[in-house]
Amino acid sequence: MPAVEQLPRRSRLTRFNEIGNILVENDFWGLLQSLLKGRDVGGPGEDPAPRKLRTIFERLGPTFVKLGQLLATRPDLVPQAYADEFKQLYDGTAPSPYEEVRQVVRSELGREVEEVFSVFEPEALASASVGQVHRAVLKDGTKVAVKVQHPGIEERMILDFEILRGLVVFIEKTFAASRVWQPTQHLNELRSMLERELDYRYEIKNTQRVAHDFRHDESVKIPRMFTEFSTKRVMVMEFIEGHKFAHAQDLDAEGIDRRNVARIITHAMAKQIFVHRLFHADPSPGNMMVMSSDQVAFLDFGAVGIVTERRAKTILRLITSISKGDAEATGEAVVDLCDPYGEHDPKRFQVDVEKILDFFEREEVSVADPRLMEMILNLAKKHRMLLPPDFMLITRALFQFDGFCRELDPDYELVTVLEPLVADLVWKNLTSTKKQKEIVEETLGELLKFGRQFPHTLNQLVRRIERNELRTTIDVAGLEGIKRSQGRSALKVSFTLVVAALIVGLAIVYTGPRPDERALQFLFGAGGIVVLWAFVLLLWSEMMKSE
Repeated sequence: MPAVEQLPRRSRLTRFNEIGNILVENDFWGLLQSLLKGRDVGGPGEDPAPRKLRTIFERLGPTFVKLGQLLATRPDLVPQAYADEFKQLYDGTAPSPYEEVRQVVRSELGREVEEVFSVFEPEALASASVGQVHRAVLKDGTKVAVKVQHPGIEERMILDFEILRGLVVFIEKTFAASRVWQPTQHLNELRSMLERELDYRYEIKNTQRVAHDFRHDESVKIPRMFTEFSTKRVMVMEFIEGHKFAHAQDLDAEGIDRRNVARIITHAMAKQIFVHRLFHADPSPGNMMVMSSDQVAFLDFGAVGIVTERRAKTILRLITSISKGDAEATGEAVVDLCDPYGEHDPKRFQVDVEKILDFFEREEVSVADPRLMEMILNLAKKHRMLLPPDFMLITRALFQFDGFCRELDPDYELVTVLEPLVADLVWKNLTSTKKQKEIVEETLGELLKFGRQFPHTLNQLVRRIERNELRTTIDVAGLEGIKRSQGRSALKVSFTLVVAALIVGLAIVYTGPRPDERALQFLFGAGGIVVLWAFVLLLWSEMMKSE
């Protein structure tokens, strides 16, 4: 985005006056007070407050429409009636005139629309806050969807964010209750997300990477991108035909299994977050389509999140620990996620973790419930810990798809649906070559450590024997039973060591070069070890009998 200082001061004042007039005309401050106090201001013959606020966002333009879309996914920040009303902002923005669309295509591709497409429908198929989509056909007959950015949208959003920053500061100072929402943090997050959405080249790369990740999964459909016809402000992709999520009941008329669709969405999002670690940061109903009971299409990868492997595993461990009510594991996961910036009391910390789990069990909320996530945030803050930024991005994505999956399936439980995937991930992790190599390296390291220390330990033992320091004996009644117990324990330990050595040897053979050629040598050596151990066992048994 260009710096705001580059924009003419007159345009800033003009836009500020425009926003101010719209807010005054629609009694925005009265609506804001009602929202903070949780009551409606609509009366007989008037539109209710949620509809009025949604209308204000529409009149204010794309930036505020995007803000409304964000609030539609956060019923923890606004009452449910407002969140439901803001859902209409997903596809309801006014499209730009066709002539302006043609001009954008011409300036970006350097050719007229007719030179690139054999068919280009003038009427927009859908219009969102940043751009609009037109149905078209390439010269080779391929059906495509063409996303064209609204003219002047980037410059306008710069102005809007500059004005919004002032409004947010004013609201935080005037209405103390608004500080709980952390509006400044959400505004900065929204701006960063929109900066990436304004460059379609990022979305193209993200979509191609996700398509590659799901190339072997028939349940997930990712549209093909036509990079030769795409630029920063124009994007051409495969046209996807399917059913929208606007009303879950409409899927019943199409004979679609809503329960299975919810399962597919959950597994697809979980794979994006915990396996591929590049995930759709805005999995809203407007960015997905149902192809059939067995396939779901993901659209619009303009906003994505990236998470490290370690952090993804820790967040998954946190979710499963909360669902099991395991306070100790939950506390450990939170500590692993956070960066401490001060001392904290472990006992008090654990007590606060148990309070969170009590709330989870008492209220029977989802593990993705924003109230639960807010409690975790407060827990970290109270004990001087700093949660990573991608934690909120992931939990918000979880909450978004968890919400409409519950609409698809009234009996839906996120963790229950995730259990098979979690078990599969754990098994693959344990049986992976990388994990086996780690186990072998760790075991060899311990054996080498023991080997280095053994001569010194043996030397100390011999010296004590030479100095008669081990001559003291204790004769206690019943000691024979203890002797026999110790003998059995020693045998168990020796057997465990032998088996561990054989496992390590087998792992080394099969992870090394030419395992087939060395397998016979290993088996011969292993047989010799077993025979030697059997001989030692027999000798030990005779010694125990003689004593």
